[in-house]
Amino acid sequence: MPAFSIESIRLACAQLPTPREPLYYFHTPEVIKPSSLIVPVIEVDGIASLILTKRPITMRNHAGDWVFPGGRIDPGIDSNEAAAALRELEEELGVASKKATIIGELDSRGPTLMGHTISVFVGIIDPDAVLSPDPGEVSEVAIVALHEFADPKAHYLSNQVPYGYGTTPDQTEPRRLPVEMHFFTFGQDQIVWGTQGEILWDLLACILGDRPTIAQIRS
Repeated sequence: MPAFSIESIRLACAQLPTPREPLYYFHTPEVIKPSSLIVPVIEVDGIASLILTKRPITMRNHAGDWVFPGGRIDPGIDSNEAAAALRELEEELGVASKKATIIGELDSRGPTLMGHTISVFVGIIDPDAVLSPDPGEVSEVAIVALHEFADPKAHYLSNQVPYGYGTTPDQTEPRRLPVEMHFFTFGQDQIVWGTQGEILWDLLACILGDRPTIAQIRS
């Protein structure tokens, strides 16, 4: 799989249609929590790469998951969804908003099991930006060449929650999800899955043009 350039990502995102609302629900939560997320893309040795953050095991929800920076929208601080995504990027990775440029918006997600609806933005991070992760929200940072996730061998579908992600080896049967989810592998047995996996799938759908988006699949 050939590597992607930053310019190819920028051009692909410029063609994105108006984001679609999700056409599926895990459940109907009593309270909706509007949230925003940014998929950070950075150039490393001329190759477009993604910045992923790992949530500390002390986190109440999604402990140990690899995720993109994001969180709830604060009406008192954030002027819009994009501003919230940039704020979360700065809070989690120390990347100032002036060092990030939003280039597109993917389909939104949710409501998730925790009641979140998520606006999803793609942002280019200046190559000279210094990452300063907040240890309270980020235990590890991974920078992965995007073309590695485009390799078919890095992707699979499953409704089984992997051990260490809410399922423990002492359980007779792993916990299962109500629908099949997208899983992407990288590094040494690391995975991006669930909502984050679907976001990565949609990004690849935008760039490659060889697959339907999640909303198109489920419509």
